Amino acid sequence: MSAYRSLIVDFGGVLTTPLEDAMAHFAETQGVELQDLVRVALAAYHGEEMYNPDSLVVRFEKGQIPDAEFALAFAQRLTEVSGRQVEAEGLLGRLLGSLQLEEDMFEMLRRARGAGIKTALLSNSWGLELYPRDLLTETCDVIVISGEVGMRKPDADIFAFTTDKLGLEPQACIFVDDHPGHLKTAREVGMTTVLHKEPAQTIAELEGLLEMPLRAEA
Repeated sequence: MSAYRSLIVDFGGVLTTPLEDAMAHFAETQGVELQDLVRVALAAYHGEEMYNPDSLVVRFEKGQIPDAEFALAFAQRLTEVSGRQVEAEGLLGRLLGSLQLEEDMFEMLRRARGAGIKTALLSNSWGLELYPRDLLTETCDVIVISGEVGMRKPDADIFAFTTDKLGLEPQACIFVDDHPGHLKTAREVGMTTVLHKEPAQTIAELEGLLEMPLRAEA
């Protein structure tokens, strides 16, 4: 029997299609270079900006600024970097609207939860409208969204907050994310981690760790 009692998963890029695909779609439709979009959108996930409390993205993910204020500042920065006018109105919907839910990953959560594994969402949010609340409530025992709790990955405090809500020690938890920096912190606090690249590979790895079938055809 597996020693793990909980499975914690990211949302964007794990329970959905890749964020890179959504950004590529946005860049194409807006007429900006993908590298310019990545430079503006992901600065908070690399180097010193990752921990800079004054970063636009960090403050937004912690729920410290409203959607409209973020969209205006983000559109202005992307306009400056790309040299193409980017409208703030509806920006978050345009940026993330092409994401699709990964049904196999949700089925995996259902099966894990049905087998007695505590399941949790741990997500850095870009607004709160994207989350399918009914589906998440159906598949997750605990839901932790950065904009609602005022903390964000990769800070250790949000991992501790999540395990406290689960009532478990980190060593009993598996964490799945598509960002290596988030996995690094999870390992440092004692979790076992899985780097998500695509659903079939992740589900197969989790089946081995949890010692149970998690696929719809299993």
